[in-house]
Amino acid sequence: MVAEYNEEIVGFLSAFHPQNSPEKIFIWQVAVDESQRGQGLGTALLKSLLKRKTCSGVNYLETTITPSNTPSQSLFRGLAKMLDTHCEVLDCFSETMFPEKKHEDELLYRIGPF
Repeated sequence: MVAEYNEEIVGFLSAFHPQNSPEKIFIWQVAVDESQRGQGLGTALLKSLLKRKTCSGVNYLETTITPSNTPSQSLFRGLAKMLDTHCEVLDCFSETMFPEKKHEDELLYRIGPF
């Protein structure tokens, strides 16, 4: 999904259904231009995605977030609250799994059921 403002791309969201899990949607990335941050664009993109026909059978949303990425943590915790459901945080990928040095752990955020 792409968000535009004044004919400029100011945000995007990429997601996919994990194989063999049609009840889940995995958010690969949400990006919002600095000029639009704090205005609810990330939340609007997520809500718009969940309203699409392709998500009609989705009960869980998942993503991974590093411990230092507090804006993303807030975005997804806020979405869970808005959907009146749980936000479970689980270990997913440890820093040792990444080839580059200084890559943080990736924690799995599971929102649902909704």
